Amino acid sequence: MFKKSIRFPLIYFVIRVLYQFIKNEEIRWIENISVCFCIFLFMLLFHWADKPYKWKKDNVQGKGK
Repeated sequence: MFKKSIRFPLIYFVIRVLYQFIKNEEIRWIENISVCFCIFLFMLLFHWADKPYKWKKDNVQGKGK
C-alpha cells in the first residue's frame, strides 16, 4: 500500500522541479513538497479505504451457522 501511494507523488515532484528549473530557473521547494505530501496522504487514504472489510464477511457468515 505504501509503495503504491508514494510512486505518483514522487513522479509529480520530480517533473514539477524540473519544469520549474527549466522554465523559471527558480524552484519553490516548500510549495512542491507540501503539494506532494498532500497527494501522498490522499493516495494513502484512498488505497487504505479501497481494501475490503473481512470482518463484515466473517460476521455475516457467523450468524448463518
